[in-house]
Amino acid sequence: MKSITKRVSIFAIALALIAAIAWSILRPPAIECIVLENSMLQNAFSEIGEVIPVWEADLYTGTGGKLLVVNALEGLPVAQGELLFVFDDKDLKNEEEGIVAEIAILDSQISGQISSLETQKSSLESDRASVLIMIEQALMDEQKQQADIASTRELYDIGAVPAQNLADAQTAYELTVKNRELLDNQLKLVTAQLSKINAEITDFRGWAGREDEMGAAMRQQLLAQKDARQAQLNLQREKLSEIEVIAPQEGIIRECSLKEGQIVPPGTKLCSIYRPYLYRIDCYILVENTAGVNEGDAVEITLRLRDEDKKYRGHIVRKAHDAVDRVSKVGLIEKRVKIEAAIEDEDGEGIGPYWPVEIRFVTAQADNCLLAPKTALFKDGDDEWKVWVLRDGKVSALKVERGVQTPSQVEIKGGLYAGDIIIKNARTSTVSEGKSIRAVI
Repeated sequence: MKSITKRVSIFAIALALIAAIAWSILRPPAIECIVLENSMLQNAFSEIGEVIPVWEADLYTGTGGKLLVVNALEGLPVAQGELLFVFDDKDLKNEEEGIVAEIAILDSQISGQISSLETQKSSLESDRASVLIMIEQALMDEQKQQADIASTRELYDIGAVPAQNLADAQTAYELTVKNRELLDNQLKLVTAQLSKINAEITDFRGWAGREDEMGAAMRQQLLAQKDARQAQLNLQREKLSEIEVIAPQEGIIRECSLKEGQIVPPGTKLCSIYRPYLYRIDCYILVENTAGVNEGDAVEITLRLRDEDKKYRGHIVRKAHDAVDRVSKVGLIEKRVKIEAAIEDEDGEGIGPYWPVEIRFVTAQADNCLLAPKTALFKDGDDEWKVWVLRDGKVSALKVERGVQTPSQVEIKGGLYAGDIIIKNARTSTVSEGKSIRAVI
């Protein structure tokens, strides 16, 4: 009896094992699935931007020197035309006085040259007057000699005088003509010299702005020296006009650490002035993120604070066409495109210049759509996107269209509804058309 009972037990166990093996073979496989639901999908990314004042001016000193007055204090408001800095002008005034003295010396030298020329002019005018008198006398002598020749010829013709008298009269006349011709040449020479002196005097007295070639090296040198000194004087007076620095517009002082008594080199930046509450946001996005980012698009601007974040509405004002090299936080050089955004909230209250903010860009959005992980989609031989959908315990491949996408999710369209069950990872699931599976949600 015990033997029979033992055999029955062994047989029962064997049947159970066979049944378990058969069930494990015939049972549908368990595959991870998801239930489709209606939701919103956004393709978005964020970048860190910087708050930039819409209007800002940097003030520099052209003169430099010792600061006597500093009214510009970091962070304080100033009015347009308000006096900000005053420099010591003692050295500049001393230099100005020295240049003025040099110009006075040059003017004296030029006046001396003019006086010398005037003396020469008076002498030449006197010579010319004397020559004119002598020419007048020569003309009278010439006329007298012509009359003598005529009367001597009459006497010679009647035999009253010998031929020698006629020849002497002719010789005297020719000498008179030659003397007059010499005087005429002398008059031309004196007139030419006088004309040259007058031109030189005109050059001296009308030197400013003239480009006429001078007649003498001395004049040319003196006038060139005076031109140079006058230009130097003008520059010095321009520097003196910059001794006082005033605010070009109303605003807030920034980047000012100068103190009274400090010596400042020429060209030093004194401070910046910006208008508060009028800001733009500058940021640089990766080239691969530029698709879907366009001028006029809305953006969300977030100021991260310790207690709570402040959010502002904004929009893209400008998108650069060219990419620039930017160094990432880990030291890599990246190609990025500059984006300029405007804050729509009134005055950008609570934000300060050059603060970092986070800008969120939404490149695509789908509302009330069916979402699926990208792993659920696959392509078969017809090169169309499909998903494995589970209906009545069996799977079938359903053609779908893709909509808005993120790196991990995609909007799916075509023949699917909320509540439908699809296989989560089509690539790792071994299924075929019509195969029964057990959905693991």
